[in-house]
Amino acid sequence: MRRQARAVPSASDGGCAGRFFLAGAREEHRRRASPGGEYRSTMPIKLIDSTQYHLWADALHARQLARTTKDEWDRGAYVRWAVNTAWTAFENYATDLLSAQGLGMRFKKRFDDALAANRLPKVNWGSGVWQRALAVYQLRKDFTHVAAITNSAVLRPPIADAEKAIETMREAVKALAAHAGAASPPWVEDDGAAGFGSRTGDYAIGVLTMAGADPEHPETVRITYVWEGKEYVDLYAPPGTAWEPLLDRLQGALNVPATAIRAYRGQTLLSERLLNARRSE
Repeated sequence: MRRQARAVPSASDGGCAGRFFLAGAREEHRRRASPGGEYRSTMPIKLIDSTQYHLWADALHARQLARTTKDEWDRGAYVRWAVNTAWTAFENYATDLLSAQGLGMRFKKRFDDALAANRLPKVNWGSGVWQRALAVYQLRKDFTHVAAITNSAVLRPPIADAEKAIETMREAVKALAAHAGAASPPWVEDDGAAGFGSRTGDYAIGVLTMAGADPEHPETVRITYVWEGKEYVDLYAPPGTAWEPLLDRLQGALNVPATAIRAYRGQTLLSERLLNARRSE
């Protein structure tokens, strides 16, 4: 039987030796961390920290499902989902940024009114990104309202509609942020999702041990994460090591949908952070 392994990442400072375990295997494999002192895997994670990112992640997920399905009916549903949700992510972002209400109805006029209320100039709806944004808005209306009822072909749109909608809404979010003098939100740079990935097979658990750390020492700092109801060790650090930066680093580098990360001194819990995590595969 062919064994399938997936890497569960650890994040650590430089100078760490990694221990690599294959679930179900008897032998423990050891290897050095990468030259930068960090062991990474390719299993993606999304830490959803806003309503807009939640919606955006849904759109990316739907697009990936549309890319990979072999069923025409499923593809149509996924494309419509991607287009609608990408637009909703943009509309929700615009609502928050401009402190507006009810942008969805008569969007163009209400968007212009919201800009004026914020003493911002109008955008040019006749060309560029804003013209393309209106095209996505119209497509969304076709899916949601009249056209889908009278024309069944609208229910089976091509994958290109999802690709174009996500690209356009990304440009629109960035353009609106620049127009309002705000920083572009980090979530809009996300362009990855793996659809419904297989959950079968064995998993590899990576543990990093910093130089000078003894996992058996009663004062050793231990950093862990909780995944699918089980707690895994990510890193061992020498006694006295500042644990907060290690939690910060792990939270930024995790590639599994962890629900919590924890810091211990020996068996004493020092801190626990609950995470709002979403699997992207």
